[in-house]
Amino acid sequence: MSVEPLGRRTLAPLALLLLALVALVGCGSSSGGDDDGSGGPPPSTPSSRFAAAGTLPPVLAERPAPAIRLTDARSGEPFDTASLRGTPYMVTFLFVNCPDVCPLIGQEIREALEQMGGQAERVAVLAVSVDPRGDTAEAARTWLRRQRQPQNFHYLIGSEDELSPVWRAFYAAPQIAGDPESAHTAVVWLIDARGRLAAKVDAGTSFEPADLAKDMRTLLSE
Repeated sequence: MSVEPLGRRTLAPLALLLLALVALVGCGSSSGGDDDGSGGPPPSTPSSRFAAAGTLPPVLAERPAPAIRLTDARSGEPFDTASLRGTPYMVTFLFVNCPDVCPLIGQEIREALEQMGGQAERVAVLAVSVDPRGDTAEAARTWLRRQRQPQNFHYLIGSEDELSPVWRAFYAAPQIAGDPESAHTAVVWLIDARGRLAAKVDAGTSFEPADLAKDMRTLLSE
Protein backbone atom coordinates (compact mmCIF):
# COMPACT_ATOMS: atom_id res chain seq x y z
CA MET A 1 0.00 0.00 0.00
CA SER A 2 1.04 3.60 -0.49
CA VAL A 3 0.45 6.58 -1.48
CA GLU A 4 -3.95 15.60 21.52
CA PRO A 5 -7.22 16.06 30.18
CA LEU A 6 -10.36 17.11 28.31
CA GLY A 7 -11.78 20.67 28.21
CA ARG A 8 -8.69 22.89 28.07
CA ARG A 9 -6.08 21.40 25.83
CA THR A 10 -2.60 20.85 27.24
CA LEU A 11 0.57 20.13 25.31
CA ALA A 12 3.82 18.64 26.56
CA PRO A 13 6.90 20.88 26.56
CA LEU A 14 8.25 19.08 23.52
CA ALA A 15 5.00 19.67 21.69
CA LEU A 16 5.07 23.33 22.61
CA LEU A 17 8.61 23.53 21.29
CA LEU A 18 7.52 21.91 18.06
CA LEU A 19 4.64 24.34 17.66
CA ALA A 20 6.94 27.29 18.39
CA LEU A 21 9.41 26.12 15.78
CA VAL A 22 6.62 25.63 13.27
CA ALA A 23 5.28 29.12 13.99
CA LEU A 24 8.70 30.54 13.16
CA VAL A 25 8.30 29.34 9.61
CA GLY A 26 4.74 30.66 9.49
CA CYS A 27 2.90 27.35 9.76
CA GLY A 28 1.00 27.47 13.06
CA SER A 29 0.34 24.05 14.61
CA SER A 30 -0.69 22.41 11.43
CA SER A 31 2.53 21.73 9.66
CA GLY A 32 5.44 19.47 9.37
CA GLY A 33 6.41 17.48 6.34
CA ASP A 34 9.51 17.93 4.29
CA ASP A 35 11.77 14.91 3.78
CA ASP A 36 12.22 14.42 7.53
CA GLY A 37 8.68 15.47 8.49
CA SER A 38 9.66 18.88 9.88
CA GLY A 39 8.80 21.41 7.15
CA GLY A 40 5.42 22.87 6.40
CA PRO A 41 3.05 24.73 4.10
CA PRO A 42 2.40 28.46 4.11
CA PRO A 43 -0.04 29.44 6.88
CA SER A 44 -3.78 29.59 6.46
CA THR A 45 -5.53 32.92 7.04
CA PRO A 46 -8.88 33.85 8.67
CA SER A 47 -11.80 33.16 6.39
CA SER A 48 -15.24 34.66 5.88
CA ARG A 49 -16.25 31.49 4.09
CA PHE A 50 -15.43 29.14 6.98
CA ALA A 51 -16.03 29.38 10.73
CA ALA A 52 -13.41 27.05 12.24
CA ALA A 53 -11.08 26.67 9.30
CA GLY A 54 -8.73 29.15 7.74
CA THR A 55 -8.33 29.87 4.07
CA LEU A 56 -5.42 28.15 2.39
CA PRO A 57 -2.76 30.15 0.56
CA PRO A 58 -2.90 30.16 -3.26
CA VAL A 59 -0.15 27.55 -3.50
CA LEU A 60 -2.47 25.03 -1.80
CA ALA A 61 -6.02 26.27 -2.33
CA GLU A 62 -8.11 23.99 -4.53
CA ARG A 63 -5.12 21.78 -5.24
CA PRO A 64 -6.05 18.08 -5.49
CA ALA A 65 -5.77 16.48 -2.07
CA PRO A 66 -2.96 13.91 -1.84
CA ALA A 67 -4.19 10.38 -2.36
CA ILE A 68 -4.34 8.15 0.73
CA ARG A 69 -4.23 4.39 0.39
CA LEU A 70 -3.95 2.67 3.77
CA THR A 71 -5.71 0.05 5.89
CA ASP A 72 -9.00 0.88 7.60
CA ALA A 73 -8.51 -0.44 11.15
CA ARG A 74 -12.24 -0.95 11.68
CA SER A 75 -12.79 -3.21 8.68
CA GLY A 76 -9.27 -4.47 8.11
CA GLU A 77 -9.75 -3.67 4.42
CA PRO A 78 -7.76 -1.35 2.16
CA PHE A 79 -9.09 2.21 2.07
CA ASP A 80 -8.52 4.53 -0.87
CA THR A 81 -9.61 8.17 -0.93
CA ALA A 82 -10.65 7.61 -4.53
CA SER A 83 -13.75 5.96 -3.02
CA LEU A 84 -14.74 9.36 -1.55
CA ARG A 85 -15.28 11.07 -4.88
CA GLY A 86 -18.32 13.34 -4.45
CA THR A 87 -17.98 13.27 -0.64
CA PRO A 88 -16.45 16.11 1.43
CA TYR A 89 -14.14 14.77 4.10
CA MET A 90 -11.72 15.68 6.89
CA VAL A 91 -8.17 14.44 7.38
CA THR A 92 -6.48 14.53 10.78
CA PHE A 93 -3.51 12.80 12.42
CA LEU A 94 -3.80 10.81 15.67
CA PHE A 95 -2.33 8.02 17.78
CA VAL A 96 -4.22 5.84 20.21
CA ASN A 97 -1.89 6.32 23.21
CA CYS A 98 -2.04 10.12 22.98
CA PRO A 99 -2.98 11.40 26.47
CA ASP A 100 -4.55 14.74 25.60
CA VAL A 101 -4.64 16.28 22.13
CA CYS A 102 -5.92 13.31 20.11
CA PRO A 103 -8.86 12.45 22.39
CA LEU A 104 -9.94 16.10 22.30
CA ILE A 105 -9.68 16.32 18.52
CA GLY A 106 -11.70 13.12 18.32
CA GLN A 107 -14.38 14.52 20.64
CA GLU A 108 -14.59 17.79 18.74
CA ILE A 109 -14.99 16.01 15.42
CA ARG A 110 -17.61 13.61 16.83
CA GLU A 111 -19.58 16.51 18.31
CA ALA A 112 -19.40 18.33 14.99
CA LEU A 113 -20.83 15.29 13.23
CA GLU A 114 -23.60 15.03 15.84
CA GLN A 115 -24.51 18.68 15.28
CA MET A 116 -24.77 18.03 11.56
CA GLY A 117 -27.59 15.57 12.18
CA GLY A 118 -28.53 13.56 9.11
CA GLN A 119 -26.10 15.53 6.97
CA ALA A 120 -23.21 13.85 8.78
CA GLU A 121 -23.82 10.70 6.74
CA ARG A 122 -22.79 12.63 3.65
CA VAL A 123 -19.25 13.39 4.88
CA ALA A 124 -16.33 11.28 6.08
CA VAL A 125 -13.45 11.56 8.54
CA LEU A 126 -10.01 10.05 8.01
CA ALA A 127 -7.70 9.78 11.03
CA VAL A 128 -4.23 8.85 9.84
CA SER A 129 -1.98 7.17 12.37
CA VAL A 130 1.24 8.95 13.38
CA ASP A 131 2.43 5.96 15.43
CA PRO A 132 2.74 2.87 13.25
CA ARG A 133 4.10 0.72 16.11
CA GLY A 134 1.43 1.52 18.69
CA ASP A 135 -1.55 1.91 16.38
CA THR A 136 -2.42 -1.71 15.76
CA ALA A 137 -5.80 -2.55 14.27
CA GLU A 138 -7.08 -3.79 17.64
CA ALA A 139 -5.83 -0.69 19.48
CA ALA A 140 -7.41 1.60 16.89
CA ARG A 141 -10.74 -0.24 17.08
CA THR A 142 -10.70 0.09 20.89
CA TRP A 143 -10.01 3.81 20.55
CA LEU A 144 -12.92 4.20 18.12
CA ARG A 145 -15.29 2.40 20.53
CA ARG A 146 -14.18 4.48 23.52
CA GLN A 147 -14.55 7.66 21.50
CA ARG A 148 -17.99 6.50 20.25
CA GLN A 149 -17.00 7.38 16.71
CA PRO A 150 -19.50 6.67 13.92
CA GLN A 151 -18.91 4.33 10.99
CA ASN A 152 -17.85 7.14 8.69
CA PHE A 153 -14.87 7.89 10.97
CA HIS A 154 -12.05 5.84 9.45
CA TYR A 155 -8.88 5.20 11.46
CA LEU A 156 -6.19 4.47 8.90
CA ILE A 157 -3.10 2.51 9.84
CA GLY A 158 -0.04 1.04 8.17
CA SER A 159 3.68 0.53 8.40
CA GLU A 160 6.07 3.49 8.63
CA ASP A 161 6.91 3.02 4.97
CA GLU A 162 3.21 3.20 4.07
CA LEU A 163 2.41 6.13 6.36
CA SER A 164 5.44 8.34 5.71
CA PRO A 165 4.35 9.47 2.23
CA VAL A 166 0.99 10.56 3.67
CA TRP A 167 2.68 12.48 6.48
CA ARG A 168 4.89 14.27 3.99
CA ALA A 169 2.06 14.99 1.57
CA PHE A 170 -0.02 16.63 4.32
CA TYR A 171 2.93 18.39 6.01
CA ALA A 172 2.41 16.27 9.14
CA ALA A 173 5.17 15.61 11.65
CA PRO A 174 4.58 12.15 13.17
CA GLN A 175 4.67 11.24 16.84
CA ILE A 176 8.21 10.78 18.17
CA ALA A 177 8.75 7.07 18.79
CA GLY A 178 8.83 6.24 22.51
CA ASP A 179 7.58 9.68 23.62
CA PRO A 180 4.46 9.25 25.79
CA GLU A 181 3.43 12.90 25.36
CA SER A 182 1.79 14.53 22.37
CA ALA A 183 4.50 15.78 20.06
CA HIS A 184 2.92 15.48 16.63
CA THR A 185 1.16 17.80 14.21
CA ALA A 186 -2.38 18.80 15.25
CA VAL A 187 -4.51 19.80 12.27
CA VAL A 188 -7.77 19.00 10.51
CA TRP A 189 -7.73 19.39 6.74
CA LEU A 190 -11.03 19.93 4.91
CA ILE A 191 -11.37 18.36 1.48
CA ASP A 192 -14.22 19.30 -0.82
CA ALA A 193 -16.46 16.97 -2.81
CA ARG A 194 -14.21 17.30 -5.83
CA GLY A 195 -11.27 15.99 -3.86
CA ARG A 196 -9.56 19.39 -3.55
CA LEU A 197 -7.88 20.97 -0.52
CA ALA A 198 -10.45 23.48 0.77
CA ALA A 199 -9.23 24.72 4.19
CA LYS A 200 -7.54 23.61 7.39
CA VAL A 201 -8.21 23.91 11.11
CA ASP A 202 -5.15 24.46 13.29
CA ALA A 203 -6.06 22.00 16.03
CA GLY A 204 -3.21 22.79 18.44
CA THR A 205 -5.81 24.79 20.37
CA SER A 206 -9.44 23.91 20.97
CA PHE A 207 -12.02 24.79 18.31
CA GLU A 208 -15.80 24.86 18.44
CA PRO A 209 -17.50 21.72 17.06
CA ALA A 210 -20.41 23.89 15.92
CA ASP A 211 -18.03 25.87 13.75
CA LEU A 212 -16.58 22.74 12.21
CA ALA A 213 -20.10 21.46 11.55
CA LYS A 214 -20.88 24.76 9.80
CA ASP A 215 -17.75 24.41 7.66
CA MET A 216 -18.69 20.90 6.55
CA ARG A 217 -22.20 22.10 5.68
CA THR A 218 -20.55 24.78 3.56
CA LEU A 219 -18.69 22.12 1.62
CA LEU A 220 -21.88 20.08 1.22
CA SER A 221 -23.65 23.07 -0.26
CA GLU A 222 -21.05 23.69 -2.93
